[in-house]
Amino acid sequence: MEIPHSFYEDEIRCDFYVPSMVKRTWAAQEEILADLDEACTKAGLEYFADWGTLLGTVRHRGFIPWDDDMDICMKRKDYKLFTENVSFFLPDNYSIVNYKSNRDFKQMLSRIVSSDHYRFDPEYMHKYSGLPIALGIDIFPLDYMTDDEDYERDREERVKLVTDAVNEMAYFNTPVSRLEGYLKKVEKRCHIRFDNRKDMLTQLRELLEKLFGEVEKKDAKYITLYPLWMSGHRYRFPKEYYEKAIKLPFENLEISVSAHYDAILKQDYGPTYIRQVRGGGAHEYPYYETHVDILRDSFGFEWPTYRFNPGDFPGPDRKVYGTQDPSTQNRKCLFITYCAAAFENIRSLAGKYIDDGYEVTILPVTKYDIAADMTGITASSEIVSDEYYLKGLKGAHICRDGGILDTYPDIIVTNFQYDEYNLITTVDKVFYSRNLRSHCSQLVYVPPFEAHSVRSDDERTRKLMPSYVCTPLTVVCDKIILHSPEMRERYIECLSSWTGDRYKSVWESKIEVLAISESDTDQEPLHSASCKRKVMFYVGMSLFAEHGEAAIDKIRKSFDTFYENSDRVDVVYVTQEGLMDNLKALYPGLYEKYIASDFPQTEGTINIDDIDAYYGEASAYATEFINAKKPIMLMQIW
Repeated sequence: MEIPHSFYEDEIRCDFYVPSMVKRTWAAQEEILADLDEACTKAGLEYFADWGTLLGTVRHRGFIPWDDDMDICMKRKDYKLFTENVSFFLPDNYSIVNYKSNRDFKQMLSRIVSSDHYRFDPEYMHKYSGLPIALGIDIFPLDYMTDDEDYERDREERVKLVTDAVNEMAYFNTPVSRLEGYLKKVEKRCHIRFDNRKDMLTQLRELLEKLFGEVEKKDAKYITLYPLWMSGHRYRFPKEYYEKAIKLPFENLEISVSAHYDAILKQDYGPTYIRQVRGGGAHEYPYYETHVDILRDSFGFEWPTYRFNPGDFPGPDRKVYGTQDPSTQNRKCLFITYCAAAFENIRSLAGKYIDDGYEVTILPVTKYDIAADMTGITASSEIVSDEYYLKGLKGAHICRDGGILDTYPDIIVTNFQYDEYNLITTVDKVFYSRNLRSHCSQLVYVPPFEAHSVRSDDERTRKLMPSYVCTPLTVVCDKIILHSPEMRERYIECLSSWTGDRYKSVWESKIEVLAISESDTDQEPLHSASCKRKVMFYVGMSLFAEHGEAAIDKIRKSFDTFYENSDRVDVVYVTQEGLMDNLKALYPGLYEKYIASDFPQTEGTINIDDIDAYYGEASAYATEFINAKKPIMLMQIW
């Protein structure tokens, strides 16, 4: 599996900050999934993305931005074969964690893990993106259910009887001697005989698995995660939901999902699962953080981290360079950017300095990519034209010679905040913050990217903020410029927590908000009121799996509506990746009818910037439209 270096870089996804360390855990889990997928393909075993992994696949084409684990499920027969023969299916470093391997493991599922101990050997560190820790994927077993209510009621009573005994021993440490009467009741009710020479808790759990898997596929109508069915009698699906699988993009690879993914997600998360709800606390998030102290204290392993030093603040005796007379028209401002995308967050500030009479020069510097396992460094291959940087900045200049620092401009604005402390990206040390400060009267920092908003109760964002807020440049610079009062408040909270409240007034005076009036921007509305609107019309496999020929009728009627309003609407028809191949393989009759319908497929690359609204099945495209604050309408078939 090839993972591009850009994948590891810090970024904002769905207005949520994802640092490179979280990206490493994502990449490591992708490696596990790739090995598991290959093994299942060779052995003819089926697995399906489940829970947040399924939601992320459909809604984001990968991980949910504020999540860092993976879940899959397997039907009981495949689950049993796989978990009992991991050493046969996967490389030697893998192992299975469940109640059989670890008596203290309380859940009735399994976890495939990359190692059973910390590993620092180069081979392991290279494969798992420089992480010496064990990472894993949860595997949930799927079991069948009949539509015989009397039988299922009887089975549920037996399951509850055994579950109560398991809970007494696993959660309350009740000794076997106090459960003798209860265990005899279990034996009689389940027609079994326990072996008193063996561990009783393990035998009870084995009995539970036997009861969960008691129904054969040929006798079943439904499929379920049985412990969840027990908890509320809501979690079950028609067994057909897990009989056909397709592959969908997931970050840097493809993952197997049920063709009925839409119906499953609606039951898991509700009919509005396309909405982005940042659920869950941050107690065990991010995962890697739980290992930081152990790695440092027990193994002396530590990732480079900047530690606050009050001496890094600009002092009152700081030497001033450049033009001393503010009335002169030769004031100079140098904008330093380490990548084109990061420049977008300082473009408006450059325009403001031009309007204020400064001579603005833009210096794009070479970014260096650090290998994920930190064993090498290479210059980035990014090539961006001068025209890109100068767009909308009349009078600005481009310089590509770092020697311009020696001209001592009045102001330097930069957006690389990490100096030597970023694990995946760096720049030449002459562009580190302390050196830049010594070459100007005022050093200004504008973050390379910002979230639009961070709620005060968003635990996960607040937990990650220090990794990109508490950096050398925030301390060393003279001024920090952000784009919203809300983010200024969050920065002050985060930085004050880091340095102590005694420095809160420093942050309050240092951090400003860039105010750009509407008249300052040259942007025109993409479409005037008189123009026709473009609407993306999207369909995916779940539509056909759920509704059969009715899906084709719905698509045809939708096109009829678009055509009836062709004076106002242009339609851009987009189908799911691999839809035709999947339809032909899984539903050949539907495929023939679809082809005969001759729907007008859109060719070429899709750019949602050029499209006004979205209609169709829930998808990652719909998520992009939501994030762009454009209207969406989800298609319904009644």
